Amino acid sequence: MKKERIFWGIFLVVGAVFLIISGMHLLPGIPFFRLLLTILLAGCLIKSLLVVSFTGILFSIAFLCILHAEALGITAITPWPVLGAALLGSIGLSLIFPHRHKYWKNHVEEEFESVDQVDGNVIQLSTSFGSSIKYVNSEDLEHVKLECSFGAMKVYFDNAIIQSGKAQLDMHVSFGGVELYVPRGWRVSNQLRASFGGVDEKIKNTYVTEDSPTLVLAGSVSFSGVTILYV
Repeated sequence: MKKERIFWGIFLVVGAVFLIISGMHLLPGIPFFRLLLTILLAGCLIKSLLVVSFTGILFSIAFLCILHAEALGITAITPWPVLGAALLGSIGLSLIFPHRHKYWKNHVEEEFESVDQVDGNVIQLSTSFGSSIKYVNSEDLEHVKLECSFGAMKVYFDNAIIQSGKAQLDMHVSFGGVELYVPRGWRVSNQLRASFGGVDEKIKNTYVTEDSPTLVLAGSVSFSGVTILYV
């Protein structure tokens, strides 16, 4: 059995025990839904720490602060100040450690549950309660459907070609982290709807021209982080 599934399996069993204890009113003052979100966010935080995902770490902490702002006495800085701090912190740490993603591209496979090569004009990518790396190989990329929940996903488009001038990436990400590795010759049009989440473009792409193919990002991001890196 993969380490990733073992981790989430044990974590969810422990979470189930806490929920039963909460239902028996042995944990004072913690509503059921808040406890459930706390357990899930704690899992995301631990996994982000293990793979050194700055976005996942800081946004998990930010959402935990929002959930427990009253108990922690930090209502004055929630939700937007703490979310803004998480976003700026993610960008800052990535600038301080700019070569981290190159290391992971060469060595992270052993830390991720699955590594897949996918091809075709229309592609479906999904990860749930796990982590995966997807290498997209397409001679005429048109449409990609991506779903990621309670997990981490890295998607590499450096071996894909957009023949028609535009391709669409429909994303539905919740309680997870997605990193998109996009060719420098592509333009990215961000049309994502983000709620309690963020989209982070690491370095502005200066290689695009008027004739550059466009990757349109559509869909929704909630309690998650999406990072765009140019390769």
